[in-house]
Amino acid sequence: MGIIIRQGFKAALSNYIGMGLGFLSFFILFPMFYEPNELGAIRIFIELSTVLSAFALMGTHYSVNRFFPYFRTQDQKHHGFFFWVLLFPLFGYILLAVILTLAGNTIFTFINPDALDYRELFPMLLLLIFIILYQIVSEATCANHGRTAVPNFMREILMRTLIIFAGLLYYLKMVSFNMSIWLMVSAYLIALIGNILFLSRLTKISLKPDFSFIRKNKDLRIEVFRFTLILFFSGTVALVAPKIDFFLISHIRKLLSDVAIYSIGFALATFIDIPKRTILQVAVPIISNHMKNGNFREVELLNKKNGTNQFLISGILFFLIWLNIDNLYEIMPRGDYYSQGKWVVFFIGISKLIDAIVCGNGPIIINSKFYYLSFFSIIVFALSAVGFNLYLIPKYGILGGALSTIPVMICVNLCNLLVLQFKMKTNPFEIAQLKIFALLIVFVSITFLGNWFSNPYIDGFVRTTILGFIMLFSIYKLKLSEDFNQLLKSKLPFLA
Repeated sequence: MGIIIRQGFKAALSNYIGMGLGFLSFFILFPMFYEPNELGAIRIFIELSTVLSAFALMGTHYSVNRFFPYFRTQDQKHHGFFFWVLLFPLFGYILLAVILTLAGNTIFTFINPDALDYRELFPMLLLLIFIILYQIVSEATCANHGRTAVPNFMREILMRTLIIFAGLLYYLKMVSFNMSIWLMVSAYLIALIGNILFLSRLTKISLKPDFSFIRKNKDLRIEVFRFTLILFFSGTVALVAPKIDFFLISHIRKLLSDVAIYSIGFALATFIDIPKRTILQVAVPIISNHMKNGNFREVELLNKKNGTNQFLISGILFFLIWLNIDNLYEIMPRGDYYSQGKWVVFFIGISKLIDAIVCGNGPIIINSKFYYLSFFSIIVFALSAVGFNLYLIPKYGILGGALSTIPVMICVNLCNLLVLQFKMKTNPFEIAQLKIFALLIVFVSITFLGNWFSNPYIDGFVRTTILGFIMLFSIYKLKLSEDFNQLLKSKLPFLA
Protein backbone atom coordinates (compact mmCIF):
# COMPACT_ATOMS: atom_id res chain seq x y z
CA MET A 1 0.00 0.00 0.00
CA GLY A 2 2.87 2.38 0.77
CA ILE A 3 4.08 1.98 -2.81
CA ILE A 4 0.63 2.73 -4.17
CA ILE A 5 0.10 5.87 -2.15
CA ARG A 6 3.60 7.16 -3.03
CA GLN A 7 3.02 6.49 -6.71
CA GLY A 8 -0.47 7.90 -6.41
CA PHE A 9 0.76 11.14 -4.91
CA LYS A 10 3.48 11.41 -7.54
CA ALA A 11 0.82 11.08 -10.23
CA ALA A 12 -1.44 13.40 -8.23
CA LEU A 13 0.99 16.28 -8.68
CA SER A 14 -0.34 16.75 -12.21
CA ASN A 15 -3.88 16.27 -10.94
CA TYR A 16 -3.54 18.95 -8.29
CA ILE A 17 -1.98 21.42 -10.71
CA GLY A 18 -4.82 20.49 -13.03
CA MET A 19 -7.21 21.10 -10.15
CA GLY A 20 -5.83 24.62 -9.89
CA LEU A 21 -6.23 25.12 -13.62
CA GLY A 22 -9.72 23.65 -13.42
CA PHE A 23 -10.62 26.08 -10.65
CA LEU A 24 -9.17 28.95 -12.66
CA SER A 25 -11.14 28.02 -15.75
CA PHE A 26 -14.47 26.93 -14.21
CA PHE A 27 -14.81 29.55 -11.49
CA ILE A 28 -12.88 32.57 -12.71
CA LEU A 29 -12.26 32.58 -16.44
CA PHE A 30 -15.10 30.71 -18.14
CA PRO A 31 -17.88 32.57 -16.28
CA MET A 32 -16.16 35.72 -17.55
CA PHE A 33 -15.45 34.42 -21.08
CA TYR A 34 -18.88 32.96 -21.82
CA GLU A 35 -22.52 33.83 -21.18
CA PRO A 36 -24.39 31.31 -18.93
CA ASN A 37 -26.25 29.81 -21.93
CA GLU A 38 -22.97 29.37 -23.83
CA LEU A 39 -21.29 27.84 -20.81
CA GLY A 40 -24.23 25.48 -20.34
CA ALA A 41 -23.99 24.43 -24.00
CA ILE A 42 -20.26 23.73 -23.61
CA ARG A 43 -20.88 21.57 -20.54
CA ILE A 44 -23.61 19.60 -22.31
CA PHE A 45 -21.29 19.17 -25.31
CA ILE A 46 -18.41 17.82 -23.22
CA GLU A 47 -20.57 15.66 -20.94
CA LEU A 48 -22.41 14.20 -23.93
CA SER A 49 -19.10 13.39 -25.61
CA THR A 50 -17.87 11.63 -22.47
CA VAL A 51 -21.07 9.63 -22.09
CA LEU A 52 -21.30 8.58 -25.73
CA SER A 53 -17.66 7.49 -25.75
CA ALA A 54 -18.71 4.92 -23.14
CA PHE A 55 -20.82 3.16 -25.77
CA ALA A 56 -17.97 3.04 -28.24
CA LEU A 57 -15.52 1.73 -25.63
CA MET A 58 -17.36 -1.59 -25.51
CA GLY A 59 -15.75 -2.36 -22.14
CA THR A 60 -12.24 -2.23 -23.63
CA HIS A 61 -10.72 -0.15 -20.83
CA TYR A 62 -11.85 -2.77 -18.30
CA SER A 63 -10.47 -5.56 -20.48
CA VAL A 64 -7.09 -3.83 -20.69
CA ASN A 65 -6.75 -3.94 -16.89
CA ARG A 66 -8.01 -7.50 -16.52
CA PHE A 67 -6.34 -9.32 -19.43
CA PHE A 68 -3.10 -7.52 -20.19
CA PRO A 69 -1.22 -9.70 -17.64
CA TYR A 70 -2.24 -12.75 -19.71
CA PHE A 71 -0.93 -11.25 -22.96
CA ARG A 72 2.26 -9.63 -21.61
CA THR A 73 5.50 -10.96 -23.15
CA GLN A 74 9.20 -10.20 -22.72
CA ASP A 75 9.59 -9.24 -26.39
CA GLN A 76 6.97 -6.49 -25.82
CA LYS A 77 4.83 -7.69 -28.70
CA HIS A 78 2.27 -8.90 -26.16
CA HIS A 79 0.70 -11.31 -28.66
CA GLY A 80 -0.79 -8.40 -30.62
CA PHE A 81 -2.72 -7.12 -27.62
CA PHE A 82 -2.74 -3.53 -28.95
CA PHE A 83 -4.43 -4.66 -32.16
CA TRP A 84 -7.48 -5.84 -30.22
CA VAL A 85 -7.38 -2.80 -27.94
CA LEU A 86 -7.72 -0.54 -30.97
CA LEU A 87 -10.10 -2.74 -32.96
CA PHE A 88 -12.99 -3.21 -30.52
CA PRO A 89 -13.50 0.52 -29.79
CA LEU A 90 -13.29 1.27 -33.51
CA PHE A 91 -16.25 -1.04 -34.18
CA GLY A 92 -18.13 0.62 -31.34
CA TYR A 93 -17.36 4.08 -32.66
CA ILE A 94 -18.56 3.29 -36.19
CA LEU A 95 -21.84 1.92 -34.81
CA LEU A 96 -22.29 4.98 -32.60
CA ALA A 97 -21.53 7.39 -35.47
CA VAL A 98 -24.23 5.75 -37.60
CA ILE A 99 -26.79 6.00 -34.76
CA LEU A 100 -25.96 9.67 -34.13
CA THR A 101 -26.16 10.50 -37.81
CA LEU A 102 -29.66 8.98 -38.00
CA ALA A 103 -31.06 10.03 -34.61
CA GLY A 104 -28.88 12.92 -33.48
CA ASN A 105 -31.60 15.60 -33.67
CA THR A 106 -33.96 13.48 -31.55
CA ILE A 107 -31.29 13.00 -28.89
CA PHE A 108 -30.36 16.68 -28.79
CA THR A 109 -33.99 17.82 -28.69
CA PHE A 110 -34.69 15.53 -25.72
CA ILE A 111 -31.72 16.91 -23.79
CA ASN A 112 -32.69 20.51 -24.46
CA PRO A 113 -34.70 22.20 -27.24
CA ASP A 114 -32.11 24.99 -27.29
CA ALA A 115 -29.43 22.41 -28.04
CA LEU A 116 -30.51 22.52 -31.70
CA ASP A 117 -29.18 26.06 -31.81
CA TYR A 118 -25.77 24.44 -31.43
CA ARG A 119 -26.25 21.69 -34.04
CA GLU A 120 -23.20 23.05 -35.85
CA LEU A 121 -21.24 21.36 -33.06
CA PHE A 122 -22.21 17.90 -34.37
CA PRO A 123 -18.99 17.27 -36.38
CA MET A 124 -16.99 18.39 -33.35
CA LEU A 125 -19.01 16.00 -31.19
CA LEU A 126 -18.13 13.03 -33.40
CA LEU A 127 -14.45 13.92 -33.38
CA LEU A 128 -14.34 14.52 -29.62
CA ILE A 129 -16.02 11.18 -28.91
CA PHE A 130 -13.32 9.45 -30.99
CA ILE A 131 -10.53 11.29 -29.18
CA ILE A 132 -11.92 10.66 -25.67
CA LEU A 133 -12.43 7.02 -26.59
CA TYR A 134 -8.77 6.39 -27.34
CA GLN A 135 -7.60 8.75 -24.63
CA ILE A 136 -9.23 6.44 -22.07
CA VAL A 137 -7.73 3.35 -23.73
CA SER A 138 -4.23 4.87 -23.89
CA GLU A 139 -4.37 5.94 -20.23
CA ALA A 140 -5.45 2.45 -19.16
CA THR A 141 -2.61 0.92 -21.19
CA CYS A 142 -0.02 3.27 -19.69
CA ALA A 143 -1.33 2.43 -16.21
CA ASN A 144 -0.75 -1.26 -16.91
CA HIS A 145 2.88 -0.41 -17.52
CA GLY A 146 2.98 1.27 -14.11
CA ARG A 147 3.15 4.79 -15.53
CA THR A 148 0.37 7.30 -14.92
CA ALA A 149 2.16 10.62 -14.34
CA VAL A 150 2.65 11.58 -18.01
CA PRO A 151 -0.94 10.79 -19.11
CA ASN A 152 -2.12 12.76 -16.07
CA PHE A 153 0.08 15.67 -17.16
CA MET A 154 -1.34 15.53 -20.67
CA ARG A 155 -4.93 15.51 -19.44
CA GLU A 156 -4.79 17.71 -16.37
CA ILE A 157 -2.17 20.34 -17.28
CA LEU A 158 -1.53 20.52 -21.01
CA MET A 159 -5.12 19.96 -22.10
CA ARG A 160 -6.63 22.29 -19.50
CA THR A 161 -4.14 25.04 -20.38
CA LEU A 162 -5.03 24.80 -24.06
CA ILE A 163 -8.76 24.85 -23.23
CA ILE A 164 -8.29 28.03 -21.20
CA PHE A 165 -6.41 29.53 -24.14
CA ALA A 166 -9.34 28.68 -26.44
CA GLY A 167 -11.74 30.48 -24.11
CA LEU A 168 -9.43 33.49 -23.89
CA LEU A 169 -9.32 33.84 -27.67
CA TYR A 170 -13.13 33.86 -27.73
CA TYR A 171 -13.27 36.47 -24.95
CA LEU A 172 -10.88 38.68 -26.90
CA LYS A 173 -13.14 38.25 -29.96
CA MET A 174 -10.28 36.74 -31.94
CA VAL A 175 -12.30 33.61 -32.74
CA SER A 176 -16.00 32.74 -32.97
CA PHE A 177 -17.85 30.61 -30.41
CA ASN A 178 -17.72 27.58 -32.70
CA MET A 179 -14.02 28.07 -33.39
CA SER A 180 -13.32 28.18 -29.65
CA ILE A 181 -15.00 24.76 -29.36
CA TRP A 182 -12.88 23.45 -32.24
CA LEU A 183 -9.81 24.63 -30.34
CA MET A 184 -11.01 22.78 -27.21
CA VAL A 185 -11.40 19.61 -29.26
CA SER A 186 -7.87 20.16 -30.57
CA ALA A 187 -6.65 20.32 -26.96
CA TYR A 188 -8.04 16.81 -26.37
CA LEU A 189 -6.36 15.63 -29.58
CA ILE A 190 -2.96 17.00 -28.54
CA ALA A 191 -3.26 15.21 -25.18
CA LEU A 192 -4.09 11.94 -26.97
CA ILE A 193 -1.08 12.27 -29.28
CA GLY A 194 1.09 12.87 -26.23
CA ASN A 195 -0.21 9.68 -24.62
CA ILE A 196 0.50 7.63 -27.73
CA LEU A 197 4.04 9.01 -28.06
CA PHE A 198 4.71 8.26 -24.39
CA LEU A 199 3.29 4.75 -24.67
CA SER A 200 5.53 4.08 -27.66
CA ARG A 201 8.52 4.87 -25.42
CA LEU A 202 7.29 2.48 -22.73
CA THR A 203 6.78 -0.49 -25.02
CA LYS A 204 6.57 -1.56 -28.63
CA ILE A 205 3.13 -0.90 -30.07
CA SER A 206 2.74 -4.02 -32.16
CA LEU A 207 -0.45 -4.02 -34.22
CA LYS A 208 0.18 -7.47 -35.66
CA PRO A 209 -2.38 -9.87 -34.11
CA ASP A 210 -1.07 -13.21 -32.87
CA PHE A 211 -3.90 -15.46 -34.04
CA SER A 212 -2.01 -18.60 -33.02
CA PHE A 213 -2.00 -17.41 -29.39
CA ILE A 214 -5.74 -16.78 -29.60
CA ARG A 215 -6.38 -20.23 -31.11
CA LYS A 216 -4.25 -22.01 -28.48
CA ASN A 217 -6.00 -20.27 -25.60
CA LYS A 218 -9.64 -21.05 -26.25
CA ASP A 219 -10.70 -20.55 -22.62
CA LEU A 220 -9.01 -17.15 -22.52
CA ARG A 221 -10.66 -16.16 -25.80
CA ILE A 222 -14.11 -17.11 -24.53
CA GLU A 223 -13.47 -15.33 -21.24
CA VAL A 224 -12.34 -12.15 -23.01
CA PHE A 225 -15.49 -12.00 -25.13
CA ARG A 226 -17.77 -12.85 -22.20
CA PHE A 227 -16.08 -10.32 -19.93
CA THR A 228 -16.08 -7.59 -22.58
CA LEU A 229 -19.74 -8.17 -23.43
CA ILE A 230 -20.87 -7.93 -19.81
CA LEU A 231 -18.62 -4.99 -19.04
CA PHE A 232 -19.76 -3.26 -22.22
CA PHE A 233 -23.27 -2.99 -20.81
CA SER A 234 -22.32 -2.37 -17.19
CA GLY A 235 -19.41 -0.11 -18.07
CA THR A 236 -21.58 1.97 -20.36
CA VAL A 237 -24.23 2.41 -17.70
CA ALA A 238 -21.52 3.20 -15.13
CA LEU A 239 -20.34 6.11 -17.25
CA VAL A 240 -23.83 7.26 -18.27
CA ALA A 241 -25.57 7.10 -14.88
CA PRO A 242 -23.39 9.76 -13.16
CA LYS A 243 -24.28 12.17 -15.97
CA ILE A 244 -28.03 11.59 -15.88
CA ASP A 245 -28.50 14.54 -13.54
CA PHE A 246 -26.95 16.90 -16.13
CA PHE A 247 -29.21 15.71 -18.92
CA LEU A 248 -32.39 15.55 -16.84
CA ILE A 249 -31.78 19.02 -15.41
CA SER A 250 -31.41 20.27 -18.98
CA HIS A 251 -34.49 18.31 -20.14
CA ILE A 252 -36.77 19.17 -17.20
CA ARG A 253 -35.67 22.71 -16.47
CA LYS A 254 -35.28 23.69 -20.18
CA LEU A 255 -32.57 26.21 -19.26
CA LEU A 256 -28.95 25.85 -20.36
CA SER A 257 -28.12 28.48 -17.72
CA ASP A 258 -29.28 26.02 -15.04
CA VAL A 259 -26.86 23.48 -16.52
CA ALA A 260 -24.09 26.08 -16.18
CA ILE A 261 -24.93 26.77 -12.52
CA TYR A 262 -25.12 23.05 -11.74
CA SER A 263 -21.96 22.19 -13.67
CA ILE A 264 -19.89 24.75 -11.78
CA GLY A 265 -21.05 23.39 -8.43
CA PHE A 266 -20.56 19.84 -9.68
CA ALA A 267 -17.05 20.59 -10.92
CA LEU A 268 -16.06 22.10 -7.58
CA ALA A 269 -17.31 19.01 -5.73
CA THR A 270 -15.54 16.78 -8.24
CA PHE A 271 -12.18 18.07 -7.00
CA ILE A 272 -12.86 15.83 -4.00
CA ASP A 273 -12.62 12.87 -6.40
CA ILE A 274 -9.05 13.54 -7.50
CA PRO A 275 -7.32 11.40 -4.80
CA LYS A 276 -9.63 8.49 -5.62
CA ARG A 277 -8.98 8.67 -9.35
CA THR A 278 -5.24 9.01 -8.85
CA ILE A 279 -4.85 6.15 -6.38
CA LEU A 280 -7.12 3.84 -8.38
CA GLN A 281 -5.10 4.49 -11.53
CA VAL A 282 -2.15 2.88 -9.78
CA ALA A 283 -4.08 0.35 -7.68
CA VAL A 284 -6.33 -1.26 -10.30
CA PRO A 285 -3.52 -2.93 -12.32
CA ILE A 286 -2.02 -4.19 -9.05
CA ILE A 287 -5.41 -5.54 -7.96
CA SER A 288 -5.71 -7.26 -11.33
CA ASN A 289 -2.32 -8.97 -10.89
CA HIS A 290 -3.14 -10.04 -7.32
CA MET A 291 -6.49 -11.48 -8.41
CA LYS A 292 -4.83 -13.35 -11.28
CA ASN A 293 -2.32 -14.89 -8.85
CA GLY A 294 -4.91 -15.67 -6.17
CA ASN A 295 -3.46 -13.26 -3.59
CA PHE A 296 -6.84 -12.50 -2.07
CA ARG A 297 -5.50 -11.56 1.37
CA GLU A 298 -3.31 -8.88 -0.19
CA VAL A 299 -6.32 -7.57 -2.11
CA GLU A 300 -8.38 -7.33 1.08
CA LEU A 301 -5.67 -5.41 2.94
CA LEU A 302 -5.14 -3.18 -0.08
CA ASN A 303 -8.84 -2.39 -0.28
CA LYS A 304 -9.15 -1.50 3.39
CA LYS A 305 -6.16 0.83 3.33
CA ASN A 306 -7.23 2.31 0.01
CA GLY A 307 -10.64 3.10 1.46
CA THR A 308 -9.17 4.70 4.57
CA ASN A 309 -6.64 6.80 2.68
CA GLN A 310 -9.13 7.92 0.05
CA PHE A 311 -11.77 8.78 2.66
CA LEU A 312 -9.20 10.75 4.64
CA ILE A 313 -7.79 12.75 1.73
CA SER A 314 -11.22 13.33 0.17
CA GLY A 315 -12.51 14.43 3.57
CA ILE A 316 -9.74 17.02 3.90
CA LEU A 317 -10.56 18.41 0.46
CA PHE A 318 -14.29 18.49 1.22
CA PHE A 319 -13.62 20.40 4.44
CA LEU A 320 -11.36 22.95 2.73
CA ILE A 321 -13.79 23.50 -0.15
CA TRP A 322 -16.83 23.92 2.09
CA LEU A 323 -14.84 26.14 4.47
CA ASN A 324 -14.24 28.55 1.59
CA ILE A 325 -17.44 28.09 -0.41
CA ASP A 326 -18.81 31.61 0.20
CA ASN A 327 -15.42 33.17 -0.48
CA LEU A 328 -15.12 31.24 -3.74
CA TYR A 329 -18.44 32.48 -5.06
CA GLU A 330 -17.69 36.02 -3.86
CA ILE A 331 -14.48 36.27 -5.89
CA MET A 332 -16.01 34.53 -8.90
CA PRO A 333 -17.22 36.63 -11.84
CA ARG A 334 -21.05 36.68 -11.74
CA GLY A 335 -20.72 34.93 -8.39
CA ASP A 336 -24.10 36.22 -7.17
CA TYR A 337 -25.75 34.39 -10.07
CA TYR A 338 -23.75 31.17 -9.91
CA SER A 339 -23.94 30.95 -6.08
CA GLN A 340 -27.36 29.36 -6.58
CA GLY A 341 -25.30 26.18 -6.89
CA LYS A 342 -23.70 26.47 -3.43
CA TRP A 343 -25.62 23.57 -1.90
CA VAL A 344 -25.01 21.53 -5.03
CA VAL A 345 -21.38 21.48 -3.92
CA PHE A 346 -22.29 20.27 -0.44
CA PHE A 347 -24.58 17.38 -1.38
CA ILE A 348 -22.48 16.13 -4.27
CA GLY A 349 -19.45 16.38 -1.97
CA ILE A 350 -21.21 14.11 0.54
CA SER A 351 -21.86 11.56 -2.21
CA LYS A 352 -18.17 11.69 -3.18
CA LEU A 353 -17.17 10.94 0.42
CA ILE A 354 -19.48 7.93 0.52
CA ASP A 355 -17.93 6.63 -2.68
CA ALA A 356 -14.38 7.29 -1.49
CA ILE A 357 -14.60 4.68 1.28
CA VAL A 358 -15.85 1.84 -0.89
CA CYS A 359 -14.82 2.72 -4.45
CA GLY A 360 -12.25 -0.09 -4.46
CA ASN A 361 -15.05 -2.67 -4.32
CA GLY A 362 -15.98 -2.25 -7.97
CA PRO A 363 -12.48 -2.92 -9.40
CA ILE A 364 -12.11 -5.99 -7.16
CA ILE A 365 -15.42 -7.46 -8.33
CA ILE A 366 -14.64 -6.71 -11.97
CA ASN A 367 -11.28 -8.48 -11.69
CA SER A 368 -12.73 -11.50 -9.87
CA LYS A 369 -14.59 -14.54 -11.16
CA PHE A 370 -17.79 -12.83 -9.99
CA TYR A 371 -17.37 -9.95 -12.43
CA TYR A 372 -20.78 -10.71 -13.98
CA LEU A 373 -22.43 -9.60 -10.73
CA SER A 374 -21.27 -6.05 -11.41
CA PHE A 375 -24.03 -5.98 -14.01
CA PHE A 376 -26.71 -6.04 -11.28
CA SER A 377 -25.17 -3.19 -9.29
CA ILE A 378 -24.95 -1.13 -12.47
CA ILE A 379 -28.63 -1.77 -13.23
CA VAL A 380 -29.44 -0.58 -9.70
CA PHE A 381 -27.21 2.44 -10.37
CA ALA A 382 -29.11 3.34 -13.55
CA LEU A 383 -32.60 2.78 -12.16
CA SER A 384 -31.93 4.66 -8.93
CA ALA A 385 -30.26 7.54 -10.81
CA VAL A 386 -33.21 7.96 -13.16
CA GLY A 387 -35.78 7.44 -10.40
CA PHE A 388 -34.36 9.82 -7.81
CA ASN A 389 -33.58 12.51 -10.40
CA LEU A 390 -37.06 12.34 -11.92
CA TYR A 391 -38.56 12.66 -8.45
CA LEU A 392 -36.28 15.32 -6.96
CA ILE A 393 -35.48 17.64 -9.88
CA PRO A 394 -39.11 18.72 -10.51
CA LYS A 395 -39.50 19.41 -6.77
CA TYR A 396 -36.18 21.06 -5.95
CA GLY A 397 -34.62 22.03 -9.28
CA ILE A 398 -30.84 21.78 -9.56
CA LEU A 399 -30.65 21.07 -5.82
CA GLY A 400 -32.73 17.96 -6.47
CA GLY A 401 -30.11 16.73 -8.95
CA ALA A 402 -27.43 17.13 -6.29
CA LEU A 403 -29.55 15.51 -3.57
CA SER A 404 -30.21 12.49 -5.78
CA THR A 405 -26.50 11.64 -5.94
CA ILE A 406 -26.49 10.60 -2.26
CA PRO A 407 -29.15 7.81 -2.32
CA VAL A 408 -27.84 6.71 -5.74
CA MET A 409 -24.32 6.34 -4.38
CA ILE A 410 -25.63 4.44 -1.35
CA CYS A 411 -27.64 2.04 -3.53
CA VAL A 412 -24.86 1.12 -5.95
CA ASN A 413 -22.18 0.77 -3.29
CA LEU A 414 -24.47 -1.31 -1.10
CA CYS A 415 -24.86 -3.75 -4.00
CA ASN A 416 -21.08 -4.00 -4.43
CA LEU A 417 -20.63 -4.39 -0.69
CA LEU A 418 -23.07 -7.30 -0.56
CA VAL A 419 -21.21 -9.07 -3.38
CA LEU A 420 -17.90 -8.59 -1.61
CA GLN A 421 -19.28 -9.74 1.74
CA PHE A 422 -21.22 -12.82 0.66
CA LYS A 423 -19.24 -14.00 -2.35
CA MET A 424 -15.68 -13.08 -1.36
CA LYS A 425 -16.04 -12.95 2.45
CA THR A 426 -14.40 -9.55 2.72
CA ASN A 427 -15.33 -5.93 3.25
CA PRO A 428 -13.51 -2.57 2.92
CA PHE A 429 -14.12 -1.25 6.43
CA GLU A 430 -11.80 -0.68 9.37
CA ILE A 431 -12.12 1.23 12.63
CA ALA A 432 -9.99 4.16 11.45
CA GLN A 433 -12.76 5.16 9.05
CA LEU A 434 -15.16 5.79 11.95
CA LYS A 435 -12.56 8.07 13.54
CA ILE A 436 -12.18 9.97 10.26
CA PHE A 437 -15.97 10.33 10.06
CA ALA A 438 -16.11 11.78 13.59
CA LEU A 439 -13.24 14.16 12.84
CA LEU A 440 -15.00 15.41 9.69
CA ILE A 441 -18.24 16.08 11.60
CA VAL A 442 -16.32 18.27 14.06
CA PHE A 443 -14.42 20.28 11.45
CA VAL A 444 -17.27 20.63 8.95
CA SER A 445 -19.49 21.88 11.82
CA ILE A 446 -16.98 24.68 12.40
CA THR A 447 -17.53 25.96 8.85
CA PHE A 448 -21.13 26.89 9.69
CA LEU A 449 -19.94 29.46 12.27
CA GLY A 450 -19.39 31.94 9.45
CA ASN A 451 -16.50 33.95 8.05
CA TRP A 452 -13.92 35.67 10.24
CA PHE A 453 -13.18 38.59 7.92
CA SER A 454 -15.23 40.49 5.35
CA ASN A 455 -12.48 40.34 2.74
CA PRO A 456 -12.80 36.93 1.00
CA TYR A 457 -9.07 36.66 0.23
CA ILE A 458 -7.97 37.40 3.79
CA ASP A 459 -10.71 35.24 5.28
CA GLY A 460 -9.87 32.33 3.00
CA PHE A 461 -6.14 32.53 3.70
CA VAL A 462 -6.42 32.90 7.49
CA ARG A 463 -9.12 30.29 8.10
CA THR A 464 -7.58 27.78 5.70
CA THR A 465 -4.13 28.18 7.25
CA ILE A 466 -5.23 27.93 10.88
CA LEU A 467 -7.99 25.33 10.62
CA GLY A 468 -6.14 23.36 7.95
CA PHE A 469 -3.07 23.06 10.16
CA ILE A 470 -5.18 22.07 13.19
CA MET A 471 -6.90 19.42 11.10
CA LEU A 472 -3.63 17.95 9.78
CA PHE A 473 -2.12 17.97 13.27
CA SER A 474 -5.22 16.18 14.64
CA ILE A 475 -4.97 13.54 11.90
CA TYR A 476 -1.32 13.00 12.71
CA LYS A 477 -1.88 12.69 16.45
CA LEU A 478 -4.87 10.39 16.08
CA LYS A 479 -2.80 8.12 13.75
CA LEU A 480 -5.72 7.67 11.39
CA SER A 481 -3.51 6.47 8.54
CA GLU A 482 0.03 5.14 8.75
CA ASP A 483 0.62 6.01 5.10
CA PHE A 484 -0.67 9.55 5.53
CA ASN A 485 1.44 10.06 8.65
CA GLN A 486 4.54 8.95 6.75
CA LEU A 487 3.66 11.40 4.01
CA LEU A 488 3.27 14.22 6.55
CA LYS A 489 6.64 13.36 8.10
CA SER A 490 8.33 13.50 4.71
CA LYS A 491 6.78 16.89 3.91
CA LEU A 492 6.88 18.39 7.43
CA PRO A 493 10.26 17.48 8.97
CA PHE A 494 9.38 18.94 12.39
CA LEU A 495 6.89 16.07 12.83
CA ALA A 496 9.57 13.40 12.44
